Amino acid sequence: MMPKLIWTVCGFCAATLGFFAWSRNRRPPVELLAHRLEEAWADHHTVA
Repeated sequence: MMPKLIWTVCGFCAATLGFFAWSRNRRPPVELLAHRLEEAWADHHTVA
């Protein structure tokens, strides 16, 4: 019972660390996000 619980907790910790490491490398640069926000803001105000 206890070894299964330890393996389960270790697996969840490893999955969480892997997710954070993967998502940190996939984040777009700030300039790209600012450009997208500017386009979305302009589209929103010109359509309405």
